[in-house]
Amino acid sequence: MNLKSRIKRGVICAATAVAIAAMPYNVLANNDSDDFGVWTSLEASKKLTDKLKFGLEAELRTTDGVKEIDRRSIGASLSYKATTWLKADIGYITMNAYEPAKTKIEAFDESAGLYNTKYDHAYRVNKDRLFASLTGSFKVGRLEFNIRERLQYTYTNTAFTTEDKTEWDYEDKVNFTDPFQDTKTEVEQKDPKRNTTLRTRLTVKWDIRKCPVEPFVSAELYTRADEWRFHDKIRYRAGANYKIDKDNSVSLYYLYQDANDDDEPAGHAIGIGYSFDL
Repeated sequence: MNLKSRIKRGVICAATAVAIAAMPYNVLANNDSDDFGVWTSLEASKKLTDKLKFGLEAELRTTDGVKEIDRRSIGASLSYKATTWLKADIGYITMNAYEPAKTKIEAFDESAGLYNTKYDHAYRVNKDRLFASLTGSFKVGRLEFNIRERLQYTYTNTAFTTEDKTEWDYEDKVNFTDPFQDTKTEVEQKDPKRNTTLRTRLTVKWDIRKCPVEPFVSAELYTRADEWRFHDKIRYRAGANYKIDKDNSVSLYYLYQDANDDDEPAGHAIGIGYSFDL
């Protein structure tokens, strides 16, 4: 390799690393209205056969900067490489999630400007998730394209929170005069919920020749399969993987989600992950 080629590849690697490292500062400077969080993960995998692999992953996500732990989870998966371009996997994730405080306002007497309010305090809830995926991949030059279809089923368990109720009533119920306000606090039970979602993700990776940094971008479309609600949200991700050696790698990425759902609020996140093969 001549000196010119080495300099060119060095500049590409350095520019990629600087761009990824600068993402947190850009997000913090431009996230006045959207939520911001930090996502961290640790993943271990073990080859059982040439085609079969077992994986474990632990994840911690924050919301409202780093003030609240949005989600902590641990999961296990089994993947099977059917061909050089097609992989299938199944898995289970158990998670503990944060549900933010919510206020519900109902009109009591709009003409008099009287409204009843219900304030649910923040609480935590346990969820169980099953998933199955198919991932196809192909290369065009130094670019690798991955298309993944994942069907996931999530069961949200029963949870309890404290609810503050402020309600109006009339002393004179015949003439509707002399309104008074009553405030009370009760334990509110949140019933179980079920959610079936189809996730369609396209990922593009750039294999830079003789560079340990591998940039990538992805877009993932969420569709509520149980409600036939197309475009429930879209998640965008851009970052890079750095291969430390043949068994260890680290990834850094920026993520943006365009809508709220049962899992996360809309907004930005910076993610870092470490993975290793056993």
